[in-house]
Amino acid sequence: MKKFLQFFATAMMVVPMLAAAHGPTRQQVKETVFINAAPEKVWEVVSDFGGLHNWHPAIASTEMKEDNIRVLTLKAEGNPTITEELDKIDNEKMMMIYTIEEMSVVKTIEFNSQETPYYTLPVKNYKAWLSVKPKDSGSEVTWKAKFYRSFMANPPVPEGQSDEDAVKAIEGVATAGLNNLKAILEK
Repeated sequence: MKKFLQFFATAMMVVPMLAAAHGPTRQQVKETVFINAAPEKVWEVVSDFGGLHNWHPAIASTEMKEDNIRVLTLKAEGNPTITEELDKIDNEKMMMIYTIEEMSVVKTIEFNSQETPYYTLPVKNYKAWLSVKPKDSGSEVTWKAKFYRSFMANPPVPEGQSDEDAVKAIEGVATAGLNNLKAILEK
């Protein structure tokens, strides 16, 4: 019994240390907007994988490399890029899934004696779902994404690279896009 209590006491001290010593956790963002337009009309715009620049205010241009690979150039200093791959599109269900494959490095800093890159967005392993569903007399558009922060090492985390920073960035991307999509389609 004494050995069990010693083991239990040791385990209780080690478990919190292990919890503090793990890297990032998977994050999720889900943004939704109601658009006063027919779902088919909304889907026609949303489903154009090569046309994101037509409705997202942060995108300067979209270049299609293949039928399912696009390179987005952003309206930001240095014109950073994001390369995305269309994983699935279902016109009947009005849903698409895509992933980020590559991003520009916008700067590099020295952090904990290591070169640390800052990417176009502070995320890694990003996968997103865009869907359009009928709602009332219009459409409900949902943009959901799952991802990790781009800084994969254990804390401390460089400024702008935390889980919260990653969530805030993706919320901003989705909200800006959906709000502009609504404004364009409700004209």
